[in-house]
Amino acid sequence: DSAGEPRRRGAGAGRAPSGPKGPAVSAPRPRVAMVSSHFLPYSQTFVHDEVRHHERYEVEVFAARRVNPELFPFEPVWVGGPLFEVTRVSPRLRRRLRRGGFALVHAHFGTGALYGVSLARAADLPLVVTFHGHDVSLLQSGERLLPRNWPYALLAPAMLRRLTLGLCASVELLELVHEAGVPRERLRLHHIGVDTTRFAPGPKDPRVPTIAMVGRFVRKKGLLYGLRAFAKVAARHPGARLEIVGDGPLRPEIEEARAQSGVADRITLHGVLPQARVAELLAGASLLLAPSVTTADGDRESGLMVAKEASLAGAVPIGTWHGGLPEIIEDGVTGRLVPERDVEALAAALDSLLSDDALRSRMAQAAAESVRLRFDVRVRGRALEAAYDDAVAAGVPHGRRAG
Repeated sequence: DSAGEPRRRGAGAGRAPSGPKGPAVSAPRPRVAMVSSHFLPYSQTFVHDEVRHHERYEVEVFAARRVNPELFPFEPVWVGGPLFEVTRVSPRLRRRLRRGGFALVHAHFGTGALYGVSLARAADLPLVVTFHGHDVSLLQSGERLLPRNWPYALLAPAMLRRLTLGLCASVELLELVHEAGVPRERLRLHHIGVDTTRFAPGPKDPRVPTIAMVGRFVRKKGLLYGLRAFAKVAARHPGARLEIVGDGPLRPEIEEARAQSGVADRITLHGVLPQARVAELLAGASLLLAPSVTTADGDRESGLMVAKEASLAGAVPIGTWHGGLPEIIEDGVTGRLVPERDVEALAAALDSLLSDDALRSRMAQAAAESVRLRFDVRVRGRALEAAYDDAVAAGVPHGRRAG
């Protein structure tokens, strides 16, 4: 019952057959079933960008539940409902998958792949999984023993054996998934793309520089370290302001830290904002603080989307040597990187960039150019479709066909 080598399905899957020349007939595009537990939480804009920018594959979404349809319009979205959410079995979704002419199943997050693997098995299709961060740390951390994580702890090993290709959003995640038992030949580094048309610099007043922090109020975001670093440099830069976007379980701690900072009147907690409003805030910001940390239970970031978005908006990112951030930020060229949890180093980086308009301008230009070149959603979409081609050619691993 080992994973074994992939079973070949034929590299020509999804292509028009060769034969006598005649009138050109366009072959139907191969179809991918994109599986998500919920389509889509507000924090997963990148999934919406991805499904809208395919060129050679058609996408249909399969989800347990649909949320925020007004923010993320897309069709078709097939919803399994509460029973599918609990059992991961839906006769209706299985019928659609079997009759729809699909080439493969692609699930975002290891947790979402628990839904994807049941569908892939039912239709005997290759399974592609994109891993993002917490889904990987949860494979081995003590948090998997909590009752809410029991299904993932129990079912993830079989999912890892069944997947044809794992796409990892950072080098670190790729190594961790490999340590969890997936052969390297079934893993690929795949950076997530960003819609470069949505973010652009706006007017920035050097007399009133804005520093942005954007993210869920959870431990791995390191927001408390960023807030404390701002408080340390605020006296040297009396016009500077800190704008914090997001919400979550750590809100009471962040509110308390703001109250005790001595500069509470210069720190704004915006809560959750619509995408357009976040883009507007980043456009006016001079700097982004992204002080991510690895938590005690191993939770971590992969490639932080807001670091890419801020770079496009002309807000120079200051991040940590953490997860996939060094794959986005080149220290001293497109931003700054400091050790995790080092408030003094964060404050020093803030101070140096707030004090040097010319340096900040050079880094902002270099950061925007780097993101446009390496992370544009269209560029990354073509890389994803190339991965799909390979998965279709490789097929289902031996011993993992539908029973």
